[in-house]
Amino acid sequence: MIRSILSDEDVSIASPVVPSEPQSVEQIRTEIEAVTGFHPERLDIVQDVVGGLQAPIDADGAELLDAAVSIEQALRQVTSTSTSVSDVAFVRRAAREVLATDGAIWEDAFPDVERVSLVGVSSVPAAYIDLLHAVLASVAVPVHVHFRRGTGSYLTQRASELFDVASPGMVVFES
Repeated sequence: MIRSILSDEDVSIASPVVPSEPQSVEQIRTEIEAVTGFHPERLDIVQDVVGGLQAPIDADGAELLDAAVSIEQALRQVTSTSTSVSDVAFVRRAAREVLATDGAIWEDAFPDVERVSLVGVSSVPAAYIDLLHAVLASVAVPVHVHFRRGTGSYLTQRASELFDVASPGMVVFES
């Protein structure tokens, strides 16, 4: 389903590092979205990591990160406020709404939910972590996360870091 289309005039990502074919550009945006959710704290962490790499990899990484943020921002500008740029953006919005209503919106939508389970995952996009974080902070519903055997021990060790951001669902630009 096409949600929006950007033209060359909408955003400039001309760079030797950033691919010119739309599918590759969207893949870059999607990967950065999965890792950071475009949350300011997570983007700062990625920028710090990229800045610590050796040249020219640091510059290439910075260009890719900047391109992803620029594309996301441009998509938001051409997408109506009642829709989301992606399914992940919808999840981020849900996290913000759960927190803003102190869980009331969740309770209204899911009055009979006894628990939230995330099962069989080998990675968890940042937006889903933010939603779980918001539910844990605002709703009296237990959350169960079951990682896959191969990556579970690593993700279990990192779980506290994943939840350690202020304002889950927040993004670096106006929604």
